[in-house]
Amino acid sequence: MSNKDSIFDLINSFGSVGIKKTDLKKKCDIDSFDALLNELAQENRILVSKKGTILYCWSKEFYFDYLINSDLKFKYLYESISNIQNKINDYSDSIFKYLENLDCQVVELKNSFNKIIDKINDPNLESQRNRELFSNTSLDDFRESFDNVLLGKSSSIGWVELSSIKNELCTTYDLSDNEFYNYVSTIVESSPEKYELSSGGYEGVVLRGIVHGFVRRI
Repeated sequence: MSNKDSIFDLINSFGSVGIKKTDLKKKCDIDSFDALLNELAQENRILVSKKGTILYCWSKEFYFDYLINSDLKFKYLYESISNIQNKINDYSDSIFKYLENLDCQVVELKNSFNKIIDKINDPNLESQRNRELFSNTSLDDFRESFDNVLLGKSSSIGWVELSSIKNELCTTYDLSDNEFYNYVSTIVESSPEKYELSSGGYEGVVLRGIVHGFVRRI
């Protein structure tokens, strides 16, 4: 280990307390002590500053701790900057989520627009899609089972998490998650007077870019 690294390790071992420059020089007993100390300072590995009227040495990492614990103005300034940074991060997250949600809504609107165009160009296309979508399980059978599970799980306020219904019906009818939510979307759209969806949850029917994970009978 070089003499310069030995000086640095010794300074670092004193942590945020630091060590007097005079005491450090006595412990090191190196002819080129001042030159090596200046090199460490120029390399930004240590800081040499006064504590009162006496010069002390700290490693860069521990000097920051020393300032926070000993200088109230510095501590207040640091906390203020940290609070501002946290607010900026929160705003950035909110903006990102808003843009992400907006992007989902644009995609949803684009898909809806394309469906409308498809209907105009081919009026039989929608019924063909429904036949393909529900080829394995009839919509009436699914609706009946869906209503029975929904009724059994309904609480006093009526709301039921769609994912809990999905777990039962996917097993009963051997459906994928996507198939289940396609069924739910179809029966809700066809009978808006009977069903009501609510946003929330980790999965569900996506409407206008927002996940609707709860349902109830009206």
